[in-house]
Amino acid sequence: MLGLIALTAAFLFAKYQWLDPVQAADALFQSETARVKELVRPGSHTAGLSTLTEQTQQWTYWLFFKATSLHEATYAYFSGYPVNEVDRMYLSQFVARNAREIYLAMNVIQVYGIRIGFVLAATPLFLLLYVLAGVDGLTERYIRRACAGRESADLHKIGRLAKLMFFASGVTLYLCLPVAMSPFWVIAPLTLVFAVSTRVQWQFYKKYF
Repeated sequence: MLGLIALTAAFLFAKYQWLDPVQAADALFQSETARVKELVRPGSHTAGLSTLTEQTQQWTYWLFFKATSLHEATYAYFSGYPVNEVDRMYLSQFVARNAREIYLAMNVIQVYGIRIGFVLAATPLFLLLYVLAGVDGLTERYIRRACAGRESADLHKIGRLAKLMFFASGVTLYLCLPVAMSPFWVIAPLTLVFAVSTRVQWQFYKKYF
């Protein structure tokens, strides 16, 4: 679903924003792969990040293009391989007329896969923050219960909904927006919002189970 949203956003950018959509999509893909190489240095503890992003990139590309035979059809069209009559009609009617769009989509989907790898790599950080913020919030809840503090179901709901709304929208924008951006500037604000909202959620949980 998010992959289709990413493709839709890319086609909108190609129509209204990018002067040369093919060149812009290729530059976006090159910037993402260069960012992976920049973050992963030989012998560093982040070496697994390269493998993760490569696997997610290959998986998303397979899902959208190899599983649908678009990859083979496009390769056969540009390579001039002899094909049967049915495939020739398919190549001439679809691939030939939409070659630029298909190439753009190939680059965008690979960028989408790389960014999925970055989000998955940050998952342990979010789990750690959830545990720490949850424990801190429950401690505050225990103090509030012992001191007969004010009950606030609204703040509990606000914390829960803020975590869902900001986290989901932030991840969606990062994965689907065809703009070169560092994952740090997305993940860092999300971790702050995630930790604060988790703490508020458990701090103002009902005093008595």
